[in-house]
Amino acid sequence: MYSQISRRFVIVPLFGVAFVWSYFSAVRPQPGAVPVSYILTEEGQQVAFDKGTYQYRELTKRLPIREPFPSGPQLQQAFQRYGLDRNPPSRVVPAAIAPNVYVVGQDRFDNLTYMIDCGPQGVAIIDPTYVSEVERTVANVEKCGHLRKDIRWVLNTHCHVDHSMADKKFQEMGAEIIVHEADAAAIEKGTQVTAYYLLDWDSERQMPRKNGSAQFPRCPVNRRLSDGEELQLGNQKLQVIHTPGHTPGSVCFLLQVDGKKLLFSGDTVLYDYRVGWQDNPYADNRQYLASLQKLANFTWNSAPVLWDLLLPGHGAMALDKAYLDVGKARDLVEADLAQGKHIEGVPYATPEYRQRMFGRPALPFENSQNKQANEK
Repeated sequence: MYSQISRRFVIVPLFGVAFVWSYFSAVRPQPGAVPVSYILTEEGQQVAFDKGTYQYRELTKRLPIREPFPSGPQLQQAFQRYGLDRNPPSRVVPAAIAPNVYVVGQDRFDNLTYMIDCGPQGVAIIDPTYVSEVERTVANVEKCGHLRKDIRWVLNTHCHVDHSMADKKFQEMGAEIIVHEADAAAIEKGTQVTAYYLLDWDSERQMPRKNGSAQFPRCPVNRRLSDGEELQLGNQKLQVIHTPGHTPGSVCFLLQVDGKKLLFSGDTVLYDYRVGWQDNPYADNRQYLASLQKLANFTWNSAPVLWDLLLPGHGAMALDKAYLDVGKARDLVEADLAQGKHIEGVPYATPEYRQRMFGRPALPFENSQNKQANEK
């Protein structure tokens, strides 16, 4: 009798433990983010390329300067001519960039969405982009070991539709929307600053298209940021850097991870002379140059900052020596303004960029390795 009771008391707790374990293992997402892949460039910089940036950049090394830069069908023919259509790099999402920092979107568009693990209090999303990408982003967050309810904060580097359109959806899930005060009204009211080129909505592809009309999903802003503010999100602290010029409320975020300075730069600085789209009537080129100078000479806790990682809103990510890209953006905009030239957001067809790149060593992607994975 005693042995039967003893066995019962042992079996019941063990059954309970097994039930609880099986239940939570079934509903709790399992981590599945691979280390981000990179190529070591001819400048000695580790770069996580997307397909487009790699193809365009490599084409400028090979295409004779005397030939006009191709467009349309001729562009694809040029890629084929130099073998750049064969096995180019593609963005793997989700991917781990640094401890507690991930890229969780997007694998379909030239937009980048980031996640910061802020400990037991939840995760932060930076620039969630289009409404069409919400479920993909959530799925990628889950692959990184979190539930959708863990998404506590959504930060916008600026108010443009390709960065902020999904804010409302995430707010409905329970997230706080955090934007600089100068861009907050645009998101709350859906002004032309927010959606200057959201002129029509493609219901089939669930993304904007030009030449029409559409309604931006207005979203109340929960917190308005100011320059120099320290943003405490769970166990992570970000420094807010106001960088107007692309939009009035554009910001960058500084996050320090293992002694390295990460720059979430939105459209203020992009990789290798790519800069913000300055052709909308709400851009201010003089402010933009001042913002780039501010980043190039930025100090934190009274010490000069040497940027390590560049995590922009579009294109390739620089995983070291990000100060190179900050300097390139500043130099490009400074030179264009001094000469009264148009600021080209995408530089590849410009004579200056082609002169700079032609003849440099090629980077055959098929010979590259996921060096981060190999080093671990």
